[in-house]
Amino acid sequence: MAGSSSSSTKIPPFMFKHLQIVGNEMEFPKSQLTLLPEKMVDFDSLKDNGFDVKPYFSAQGWDKYFDMLNGPIYPDLLKKFWMKARVFSKYEAKQEELVAIERDPSLKGKTRKKMGLLEFTGTQI
Repeated sequence: MAGSSSSSTKIPPFMFKHLQIVGNEMEFPKSQLTLLPEKMVDFDSLKDNGFDVKPYFSAQGWDKYFDMLNGPIYPDLLKKFWMKARVFSKYEAKQEELVAIERDPSLKGKTRKKMGLLEFTGTQI
């Protein structure tokens, strides 16, 4: 049909270098995930508690920004993200240390760096 345009989005080639298709990290169905949608900034609740700050932000033109923050969420997309997300917390770091010690008992009592592991700086997703 003349005049019709394709709406397909092209992904730049450099983005494919690090793209990995992964399976689900979570070991349960995504239907068991429960989302708790909430407002990032709840001006009504603040006002009810004696902090009516919305006029200050409105005067500075921040209304559209807060509308975006408090805007729609996409539950299915969020569930798919969290099913594939790998969380590396203090627990996983400790498990990693225990596995290293199990392989080489002489590592017991040593720092992660001396074990040849990356330093744990905080939870990573």
